[in-house]
Amino acid sequence: MSVLETVAERAAEASPLWGSALLPEPQGDLRFSGRCPERHLLGVETIYEGYLLHHGTSRLFDQDDRELALLTGDYLYAAGLREICATGDLRAVGALAELIAACAARRGEREPEPDDGLWDSTVAGLAPQ
Repeated sequence: MSVLETVAERAAEASPLWGSALLPEPQGDLRFSGRCPERHLLGVETIYEGYLLHHGTSRLFDQDDRELALLTGDYLYAAGLREICATGDLRAVGALAELIAACAARRGEREPEPDDGLWDSTVAGLAPQ
């Protein structure tokens, strides 16, 4: 099962509401495969999917209902952070929580530049030191 299929399956298991919002097939690929430690990939991609529901175009979920998209995005943020917590890497948990907050602040301030640079630098920083 692919990482995105795992994200979708876990969301559907967590709530029939989120399961009902799933697209028939993923509409994109992993963004961070090969760019972050393998043990963090599921958590990072789950958090990124939450980000897409809040601020972009989801790869897995229909976004026609904005409130449902935000609620699902919140769930995915929490589920992804929980996944990272399970690795025992608290530095990564902190970095990803700060990333979520920074992206939300930038969108709230209507920053014209995309958040890609923040994502890329944060994920690059997850590599063991």
